[in-house]
Amino acid sequence: MRIGSVLLSLLLLGGCAHARTVTSVGERPAAPHPRFGTPGRFDPDLLRFRLAGSQRGAPPRLPAIPPPRTVDCRRHKCVALTFDDGPAEYTGHVLDLLAAHHARATFFLLGQMVTDETRDFVRRMASEGHEIGNHSWDHASLPGLSADGLHRQLDRTQEVVRKVTGVRMRLMRPPYGATNPAVDAGTRQAGLSQIMWAVDTLDWLNRNPAVIAQRSAAAKPGDIVLMHDIHATTVQALPHLLDELDRKGFTYVTVSELLGATTPGKKYTNR
Repeated sequence: MRIGSVLLSLLLLGGCAHARTVTSVGERPAAPHPRFGTPGRFDPDLLRFRLAGSQRGAPPRLPAIPPPRTVDCRRHKCVALTFDDGPAEYTGHVLDLLAAHHARATFFLLGQMVTDETRDFVRRMASEGHEIGNHSWDHASLPGLSADGLHRQLDRTQEVVRKVTGVRMRLMRPPYGATNPAVDAGTRQAGLSQIMWAVDTLDWLNRNPAVIAQRSAAAKPGDIVLMHDIHATTVQALPHLLDELDRKGFTYVTVSELLGATTPGKKYTNR
């Protein structure tokens, strides 16, 4: 109990210290970064996660996943933001920015990227209501694999995410968007639907935050937007694109919230 109290005090003091930003004369003070929720809204679940994550010696526990919510995308302007190729060093910042906008997203993970250093990001995704999808083990081009090779790519990633979160993934995104009838059959057998995209930000090619934000903000209701949480420029673009989509009145949903029930093996690009 004493250790927990000390950790809580240090974290809260850290939040206060972070809020006291030194500014020059005449400058407006910067808004404090929300450490435990959004401004004006304390989030005890987020604090619980940060406390648990700070106790590295404690045995890992499966995250508490929020109950499913119902969003009627026939009445709301829904958009599904998706992030590929993580988890990586910038994933925590992406999760912070999404939390500040009450936004849920879908993360398509590479199995080999789920390590001792990144597994807390994956647990946080689950605990904060984001959706987790399969992006293969090491970003192999799936059409070039044998049936056994395809199975290994998907099954190894399914297993590592299940061990870390308890989640059985039901969606996958083929690396490079490359698929064929054999991949259709393999994903159908694995119980995974293939999720493509309607808006490609090309953030892997054009490392320009303004361009990435502009392309993302062009999304229409029902679109799935492709980004990558492994690029610093994408993280820099995220506050701007979220502000713009907020201004347009969008609701941020997971892919499953956008599409509803999906069929294993089938390909989807938008609602």
